[in-house]
Amino acid sequence: MTRRIILPFKVKKPILACGADLKGAFAIAKGNEAILVDGFGDLSDPDNFARYERSIRSHIKRLRIKPKIVACDLHPEYFSTRFTESFQPSAFSFQLYKVQHHEAHIASAIVDHAIRGKVIGVAFDGTGYGSDGKIWGGEFFVGDLKSLKRAAHFEYIPMPGGDRAIREPWRMAASYLRMIKKYRTHFKKQKLIDMMIAKNINSPLTSSVGRLFDAVGSLVLRKDVVTKEAELPMELEALADHSTKDAYKFDIKKSGGLSLIDVSKVVKGVLADLSAKRNKAVVSAKFHNTIACIINRVATTLSSRYKLHNIVLSGGVFQNRLLTMRTVELLEGSGLKVYVHSGVPTNDSGIPIGQIAIANSRARCA
Repeated sequence: MTRRIILPFKVKKPILACGADLKGAFAIAKGNEAILVDGFGDLSDPDNFARYERSIRSHIKRLRIKPKIVACDLHPEYFSTRFTESFQPSAFSFQLYKVQHHEAHIASAIVDHAIRGKVIGVAFDGTGYGSDGKIWGGEFFVGDLKSLKRAAHFEYIPMPGGDRAIREPWRMAASYLRMIKKYRTHFKKQKLIDMMIAKNINSPLTSSVGRLFDAVGSLVLRKDVVTKEAELPMELEALADHSTKDAYKFDIKKSGGLSLIDVSKVVKGVLADLSAKRNKAVVSAKFHNTIACIINRVATTLSSRYKLHNIVLSGGVFQNRLLTMRTVELLEGSGLKVYVHSGVPTNDSGIPIGQIAIANSRARCA
């Protein structure tokens, strides 16, 4: 799919932005216009990557644009990142500029609504490489295109098995149960998970809200394995009782100038409700309401601290309509101006637009 995006600024030099991997997409910008091309799927698939590479080269040739800046994701193992690095010995010279994944999400929302000034940015998704080398995905920022400061995030938790935990969400459930020292007998490999985490064997730390949804989905729906992206979060959303307004308790801590969101009480609350045989539709709704409450609590605190009133929501988690609706209701009730995506995709397909905006504002030769 090809979209023409009118930018709220003129790029100082032509830019090619190569996006991320899970939803292959790229964009080429010149003047105040960007052409966003997506729909390539997961770039780890050789056929998808071949189509992606051919399309980039074809568009550069057809549009007669020689990018002076090429932007990519910060993740060193992304195929899109490796493509930009191998693209270096080309017929034209350019500066390679790497953009942190979640900052690109926030920037894409800023561009989508042509927002001026600083914002509070919420970026929730499944996976994104953080500037500290950990896997981010439950992030709060303050700032603008020139500088986005990470102000809060969900506490890190081990992701046993790495990417395998995405296909086998029981692993994330087991990790959260280990965190609260509760165990479920149907996780027959719990001892394996405990050993992996204790010995730090392929158990990277993550702050991802997408992985939290997977864990709760595995507990509520009693599913250990999935076959498609966001399978359990979508089932949780479809299951939820919209009339339920209750939520679980949670804690917010301070550490090194950051607010850290502790969901131990959330997981305990879900387990208590399931043990009491409470309606799973109610449990799902309470969980959705809790995430919305967390966003509202953190955002209002940041609003007071930084004197900001504009807030943007970005990332694949906000494809969840129930969560987005609940969140917008709470934030607007708190007096904040809320922006959700409309013209630019909220998921990783919109990442190239954010990369363009940040590279144009920050790259040395911009």
